[in-house]
Amino acid sequence: MRATPVLTTIPLPDQISALLEIVDRRMAELVALPEPDSADLQADSARAAATYHLASGGQRVRARLALGVGLALGLTPADAVTIAACAELLHNASLIHDDLQDRDEIRRGVKTVWAAYGDNVAICAGDLLLSAAFCSLARFSNAAVIPQLLSLGHTRTAAAIHGQCADLATKSDSTKNIATYERIVVAKSGALLSLPLELALVGSGQTQWAGTARRAAEALAIGYQIVDDLHDFAKDTAHGPGSHSLNICLMLNADHGEQAGDAENVSRDAARKLGQSHLLAAVALAETLPAETGALLVELASRLAGKL
Repeated sequence: MRATPVLTTIPLPDQISALLEIVDRRMAELVALPEPDSADLQADSARAAATYHLASGGQRVRARLALGVGLALGLTPADAVTIAACAELLHNASLIHDDLQDRDEIRRGVKTVWAAYGDNVAICAGDLLLSAAFCSLARFSNAAVIPQLLSLGHTRTAAAIHGQCADLATKSDSTKNIATYERIVVAKSGALLSLPLELALVGSGQTQWAGTARRAAEALAIGYQIVDDLHDFAKDTAHGPGSHSLNICLMLNADHGEQAGDAENVSRDAARKLGQSHLLAAVALAETLPAETGALLVELASRLAGKL
């Protein structure tokens, strides 16, 4: 087991911002590979759709985490970009498929891929991003750890897929509880949120901290989802009483419906308290990580807590 790393310099926001531009270029480059044998190939539509989705932006949370943690642990900027591109490509692949399955037509202010290009192209575009993510890991400078990086990428992707399947299953099942909700969110969102942290730890030989990083990311994921649920409460409620959206507010609303005169406010307050508890847990765990590698996670959790 290696000794705890010692930071000489904490990554600066300007440094991370500059590397994020390189991450975006790297993702575009990977999506463009390989060149088609014929200009007439319909495969170009998947490239176009994937490029369209990536160009819509996003917060690049997972890329920021990978860059911040990777640099703090002593990875070269090139290796930090490699794992950041992988984590971000996997996340965006999941968004394309998730939008298709949920029939969401708008993301980041523009049409989702399936709405703009059709169902079949959306499936292909998501698959293309998945493949590009693993191609990114193949560029890591230390060839000895590439098998472990690839295995970790698959394990967390598989967990996210299982979580998505569980989420879809709840849409035809009204029997939900908080424990089930948290398990689904941890699998569906937590897996790909912890991946950039874990990749950086594996790449730097600091795997003894992987469990703590994963638990911190899982707690953050639940808090993150609750913030989204509060934001989407009106939209999900509009789907009607037969809706089985996995929204914590709807679940709590059902629990309090017969016990409180203002069930909606009660459910919102309960959701806020639950979200705060998970975000506080994420902060506490992240602060134990070495060399301030949890700093960006703490910052994100604190910002989310402010929305509650």
